[in-house]
Amino acid sequence: MQPEEARYVIIGAGFAGAATACHLALQGARQMVIVEQEAVAGFHSSGRNAGFIRQVLSEPSVADLAAESAEFIRNPPPGWPLPVSYDAIGCMILGRAEQWDALRRDAELARGRGLDVECWSPEKTRAAMPLIEDADVDGAVWCASDGVIDINALLSGYLKTAQSAGAAVRYDATVEGIQVRDGRIQGVATTQGFFDADVVVNAAGPWAGPVGIMAGAAPIAFHPRRRHLFVTPPLDWVKPDWPFVLNVSDEVYFQPSSGGLMLCAMDEDELPPCDPPTRPEALELLAERLAAAYPNFPDVPIGRSWAGLRTFTDDNRFVIGWDPRVEGFFWVAGLGGHGVTTSAAVGSLAARLLFGADADPNFSPARFG
Repeated sequence: MQPEEARYVIIGAGFAGAATACHLALQGARQMVIVEQEAVAGFHSSGRNAGFIRQVLSEPSVADLAAESAEFIRNPPPGWPLPVSYDAIGCMILGRAEQWDALRRDAELARGRGLDVECWSPEKTRAAMPLIEDADVDGAVWCASDGVIDINALLSGYLKTAQSAGAAVRYDATVEGIQVRDGRIQGVATTQGFFDADVVVNAAGPWAGPVGIMAGAAPIAFHPRRRHLFVTPPLDWVKPDWPFVLNVSDEVYFQPSSGGLMLCAMDEDELPPCDPPTRPEALELLAERLAAAYPNFPDVPIGRSWAGLRTFTDDNRFVIGWDPRVEGFFWVAGLGGHGVTTSAAVGSLAARLLFGADADPNFSPARFG
């Protein structure tokens, strides 16, 4: 089989890789190949999240990316290939006294970015909706512009934009090796053949660590952590305009979904890169945390559940930028469960860096040596 030639080979067709390819295309890049080990895009973490855009976050650099991404999704560039629904149901972040100073700080930072954010009293918080009227909290941060999006449409939009600029997507293409000569990227060997490349973008999600090792890149440790989501059947008492409710004190959240509720105990246990199975203990943990947060929360049936991996670095910060050891190797990894929330801005930042912008010290791989 003759090797294929490309300027850029992007490993991974999840949100990190697809958004990077999209923004490279928007900035004029050509000769791109996206290699994806699965038969479809977004098979792993990118297709298994809550699909919620939350802009009030504790890490300022990530919050900036989230706000930029939300604006991109609400107002995509001219020629965007398909609509992406954005249902701004809002987000309530509940907390007790020990979290309240941090929540107020996050709210102030969000206001500084131009977001309409309010800090609510305990009474206003509990009166906002019936499910939380008995919550033991000292208030809530409310962001009205947070909302639910169609993750499949967003991911497809990124890929279609890249493909309209000539990018090829190769599915069932597991990376078997990365060829480096004299410290410089030469190409990528996959189960679908060899791809000559000037630049390799590591957007491999939970597999970012092994891909980096193949290239002899900086020794960045990644930690994939499993999280479960549960969805009820339709429930006639659930209102579709209820907000996303995140209780940071009791570590549980829920939101309306398909006529019922989506619920999560915010669990995380570390696993190697894999297609994670669900475990029965996760449902027990959900029940415990709901009961602790909201003693009168109704007993709801579970219609389906699944698990996905959220991948973190040692310092819980993203890795976006050129590798300090291997010329032509570029990282877009360690998004820690914020992939959909920040994807548009992450892709834009990655494309600017790939075109020669100065490294962003918040995310630079060089911090790992």
